[in-house]
Amino acid sequence: MSGASSPVISERTPRPLGSAQDADLRRAARLCWWSIGLLGAVTVMMYAAMGGSQAMQTALIEDVLSMLPPMAFLIALRFRARGVDATYINGRERAFDITFLASAVALTAVGALLVLDSLHVLVTRTHPVVGTVAIGDTVIWQGWVMIAALAVSCVPPVILGRLKLRLARRLDSKPLHTDADMNKADWMTAVAGIGGIVGIGFGLWWADAAAALFISVEVLRDGVRNLRNAVRDMHDAQPQQVDRRDVDPLPAAVAEAVGALDGVTACRVRFHEEGLRLSGVIHVATAEGALSAAQVQSIRDTARAVHWRIDAVAVMPEPRMIDAPTRDEPLRPPPEDRHPRRG
Repeated sequence: MSGASSPVISERTPRPLGSAQDADLRRAARLCWWSIGLLGAVTVMMYAAMGGSQAMQTALIEDVLSMLPPMAFLIALRFRARGVDATYINGRERAFDITFLASAVALTAVGALLVLDSLHVLVTRTHPVVGTVAIGDTVIWQGWVMIAALAVSCVPPVILGRLKLRLARRLDSKPLHTDADMNKADWMTAVAGIGGIVGIGFGLWWADAAAALFISVEVLRDGVRNLRNAVRDMHDAQPQQVDRRDVDPLPAAVAEAVGALDGVTACRVRFHEEGLRLSGVIHVATAEGALSAAQVQSIRDTARAVHWRIDAVAVMPEPRMIDAPTRDEPLRPPPEDRHPRRG
């Protein structure tokens, strides 16, 4: 009916983070600001010492790209803080997923261009030119300046990466963990760049381009892996651990806790990731075949008590459940002596 007012859609109330998680997010934000500042200073130093080395130029671009993840994390953190409104009725918890996807796309695109550029240098046999530089009254080979700059560029990523990795595990933040992984890869690219410049000193013209190709492949590999993981998260795939080596154990823990409640004969969960949190549906079967309002609230409270990451939980009564695994978790019937089967 054209004159009728649109129905009011209730806004979701996200579960607030605990004081420990809020403190960790503030620490993560400070580390991201430090990353931008230190990597920015390293970039300026690398540009000043770059010379004609292809590996040095590629390492410089890699350092610039390393600033994308901390920038994306800060943007997502600021956007998430706005909370729920009439437009974002489900909150802004997925801001981390969106910025992670954007930075992964940029990383993949630039990595592909760097690989093509390095291959072009190798195919055309372009010889790098590394001259001399005057420092006061002393004239030295510019390669020594490049090696010194690359060695100094290793220090900030090593320290920042270790600190971020610790916070990423406590917050279960995959974008922050990816940022730490990129910091870890920075010193590897710097070592590769040093190897390429040393090769130039020994007259191996191809060593510089080979080092640049190695760095470019690492950038592309990081981009493709991050892009695949970002798309996976946006598709609400099965939750994974922060290092993505295995499935997240929280859905299983929730199923076990709910399955142990009185009156529950079986349950299964279907959770997905929303930024730092997990949300989803718990399907529950009871001996009575129905759930009261009190039971629904008890199940929801039990699920949320498992871990601070459990956020929005919908409870769905299931009169019958087939004894087969679901995409997330298998049915978890409680012990027979507690809940004997009827009939």
